[in-house]
Amino acid sequence: MSEGPKIVLIGCSHSAGEAIGELRSSAQSLPDHVEWVSIPCGSALDELHILRAFESGAEQVMVLACYDGACRSVEGNKWAEKRVGAARTILEEAGIAGWRLAFHNIAPSMPFDLLRWLEEFREPVPAAEPKPEGSS
Repeated sequence: MSEGPKIVLIGCSHSAGEAIGELRSSAQSLPDHVEWVSIPCGSALDELHILRAFESGAEQVMVLACYDGACRSVEGNKWAEKRVGAARTILEEAGIAGWRLAFHNIAPSMPFDLLRWLEEFREPVPAAEPKPEGSS
């Protein structure tokens, strides 16, 4: 992967952490511009974790939590997703584009999905406006 904006990954050690371990096992790693922050469970995520990541220079933050039914804390992934939504609202109120914060469910067997998400994590391209009828 090419160099890019500083991205902070915050994720569950049991799902995202294992996926990152799988990357290392296959002689790959996260790109240099990506910083990994492990938390014991998605339920341990707080909006302040996300806001502090931006405050410390992250241009983008991605939160990773288990899939439904796979969380050791039963609903930790749901709490993480709710807190990402709350943090996105705070960021947007402060004038920071909401797309700069992403949430994904991940399983330990998804290291290459994670690499793809990181590659695709960029500003969305605005949809083209439809042309008025009769124009060429």
